[in-house]
Amino acid sequence: MDSITDTELRPRAEEKMEAGVQRLSAHFTWPEFCDQRRAFHQDFVYNVTMFAATCGFPWSEVAQAALMAKALFPKLDCPDVPTLLSMLRDMLSEYMPDLGSAQRIEFTRFLTDTCVRQRRLFQAALRGATEETAIQLRMEVQSPPTPCPLAQGVDLQEWESEEKEAELRALLQQKEEKLKQLRNGERVSVEEIEVPEDGEANREKLFVSLNSAVKATKEQILASLTQEVNLLTEILQLKLKKAEMTTRGPQTAAESNPDNSNSQPETTVKAKKLKSKTKK
Repeated sequence: MDSITDTELRPRAEEKMEAGVQRLSAHFTWPEFCDQRRAFHQDFVYNVTMFAATCGFPWSEVAQAALMAKALFPKLDCPDVPTLLSMLRDMLSEYMPDLGSAQRIEFTRFLTDTCVRQRRLFQAALRGATEETAIQLRMEVQSPPTPCPLAQGVDLQEWESEEKEAELRALLQQKEEKLKQLRNGERVSVEEIEVPEDGEANREKLFVSLNSAVKATKEQILASLTQEVNLLTEILQLKLKKAEMTTRGPQTAAESNPDNSNSQPETTVKAKKLKSKTKK
């Protein structure tokens, strides 16, 4: 069974961590792990032991803290936090029953914070995740495009006008394609009519079938022509709107400010009214 005395711990409390881990580990056997987990195990025991020594625990209790930490680390692969807390409470009662109440509270808080907060890290270490190859994903960060110089920029109103023209062109092309498909397709679909071979009685049935076929054909032609007229009307309106946007030039100062354009005629009319009043 592993054991360590308080006299062996005292001169090692002030050493640096690497040397301290090596000296402390020499007093134990480590059959639990034979890979990188053994180093984690030894570091954990050292950190718990140094905490107990730094807090001023009696050296006998520091030695017990080391023994407890060594037995605790392999069991940190707990399924849940309540199980982990119950195990910590039981091991404190087993290894350090004579620890003072204030020091017990402080040591319990340290173990709880260490084991609960880093529970997933301990689980990964104990399950051998340290031997797995880490896959690194490189994310390429693209900087935003360099803006064009202001001299090459486009005025907002001009850009909006170009966008509207593009939308009109796309809509006009869609309507023209639809009209083309309508004209090239079949406007009428006539069902087959069974012609009786003989008999005067079947002649009336033939006339009824012919009348219904003619009526259905008439309705189909009328619907097709109506659809064509609607498409032509929409196409004409789109072309007029497109021509209006194309021929519309930059607004002059008079158009942009109609009050200034009409100010001179108004002043002339007012002047004439004043002259007529003075003559009277």
